[in-house]
Amino acid sequence: MKLITFTFKTASIISLLYLCFGASANTTNDDFFGANSRWSLDLSTRAIHNLENNNTAFVHVVGLDLHNVLSVGQRDVATITFQPYIVKLNNHKTYSSVFDHGNDTELTWRIANVNYTGFSQGQFNVRLGHFEIPFGLEYHVDTNGTLRQLTTSDRGIKADWGLSVNGITPIVEYEVALTRGSGNSFKNTGDPYIFSGRIGTPTHKNLIGGFSWFTGDVLHGKEVVERKKLGVDVSYYYYQWQFMMESSVGETAGNDTANVFIEALWKTNNEEISSYLQFGYQRNEINHQVSDESHSTGYWKAGIQWVSHQGYDISAQYKNKFKESSIIDIDPVLGVQLRYRM
Repeated sequence: MKLITFTFKTASIISLLYLCFGASANTTNDDFFGANSRWSLDLSTRAIHNLENNNTAFVHVVGLDLHNVLSVGQRDVATITFQPYIVKLNNHKTYSSVFDHGNDTELTWRIANVNYTGFSQGQFNVRLGHFEIPFGLEYHVDTNGTLRQLTTSDRGIKADWGLSVNGITPIVEYEVALTRGSGNSFKNTGDPYIFSGRIGTPTHKNLIGGFSWFTGDVLHGKEVVERKKLGVDVSYYYYQWQFMMESSVGETAGNDTANVFIEALWKTNNEEISSYLQFGYQRNEINHQVSDESHSTGYWKAGIQWVSHQGYDISAQYKNKFKESSIIDIDPVLGVQLRYRM
């Protein structure tokens, strides 16, 4: 298993490097990464202030964002996305299992994969590497590197190493994936895995709907947690407004769960300024082996973002609870982020 794990991750990274830099080496274009590529450096600093315990934590990020389309003759056959990021935490009381402590620095992978599209003009593709779990609203909304997040916390993992089949047809968009279940690192502790997928209507329409599933053992720290979910999502775009909803039911470690997420977002005509309001609700069974007793909680978020055409991005977000739970505590949190892409 260790040999398979090492081989899979190594093959994924080598394939990405070969395709990215090999493609550019064979081009006469003056662009460093090739004629069909776009890339930028991504720098950001985030401050997160917990108003309950008066603690301020910081996140400093620097990374490379590279997209490359590999062509053979006049035909595009693959899309490469390569996003390694170095993340530095400072004064964090709670943090993800990627980090060893609240002042740690780690190399993380947002997206790093090859999507081979040469079979049938994009209707049946094969993706290999590190990519977002296909589930719900996250499938067609890019929130990477922003304060604005959707429903990833419901599943305990956002992106993973693995393999998927995906495609876009005139009537449906889909992705079905088998991934490692370990998130940023390709670890075999506890043999985690995830089988997930989403099937939905075309995302260029004003009204979008989808059905998703998620099942497997997710690595959380040094423990593996069994998670199962079925979800539906709906998005509606009306001029400068965007309305989204996602609802899911499932199990975490055998305990029943239910989640609902709603967001309303507004943008200016030039899309430089956007503001949003989110509501989230979750209900969890406490211990299915003892009783069917459950607890529930809810939160709301309000945020604003300004994105300039010169690459600057300034955003702020406030989160607080509207329904308390004796088990899950949601503190009021104010976040501010400055980001620059060059």
